[in-house]
Amino acid sequence: MPNTIEQNTKKAWNENWKPHEIESLLEIFNYPRVKKQLDLYFKYLPKDGYILEGGCGLGPYLIHLSSLGYKIIGVDYNEDPLKKILNYNNKLPVSVMDVRRLAVADKSLSGYMSLGVIEHFPEGPKKAIEEAFRTLKQGGIFVVQVPILNIFMLSKYPFEVIKRNILLRKIFHKQEKVYYWQQYFKPKQLKRTIEKSGFEVEKIIPMDHEHSIISFSAYFRDKNSYDGANERGLKFSRFCEKYLPWLTAANMVLICRKTS
Repeated sequence: MPNTIEQNTKKAWNENWKPHEIESLLEIFNYPRVKKQLDLYFKYLPKDGYILEGGCGLGPYLIHLSSLGYKIIGVDYNEDPLKKILNYNNKLPVSVMDVRRLAVADKSLSGYMSLGVIEHFPEGPKKAIEEAFRTLKQGGIFVVQVPILNIFMLSKYPFEVIKRNILLRKIFHKQEKVYYWQQYFKPKQLKRTIEKSGFEVEKIIPMDHEHSIISFSAYFRDKNSYDGANERGLKFSRFCEKYLPWLTAANMVLICRKTS
């Protein structure tokens, strides 16, 4: 069963990237929510060593950080999105790798970015975290971003169960769809898991309230953008971030350091 789940997850991610074009995806760096994330990353990511983005997908962060002078390498276990990256810019360093078994030397990296990756392994995140620890130098930074099960997602959960029901999809003549497997962590739970691998967790921050809101309702989405919020969405997200930061965030970011 775990092997089937993993195969479906890998296939689902490959299908997820197919309709997206990199040129459109890069628009996200104009969004307030992404600018806020980058401001945080820039405080910690080193410019004097190599950074690896594990599970880079279509590589928007890889492309953007490379354009700013960061020495960053992208890896993903699906080859198709990496081909798209190379079609966009064939000088970008990308390789097909599984983040649980990296063909990267011990203590060779100064930074490692894991943005929405470690939650997709049925056996748990331990192997991926241990590989990050192995490949980072002492003092290296591990940036981890994972989704949060927020109140907007919980309110839509019954509808998602119905939508994904195979029998109901057949009855209503909906095309069968493969979904990726995903788990949700509590902050203290993930902190303990990361610290057991040897990291020191320096910060845990709830992020991306805009995204949780536009995912909840198209009423808050800017329909003329790739994936942005309209003025209603921006105002509501600021309210949520101020008064309900953890209950309404789309994800949490952990800043971790290899101290030994």
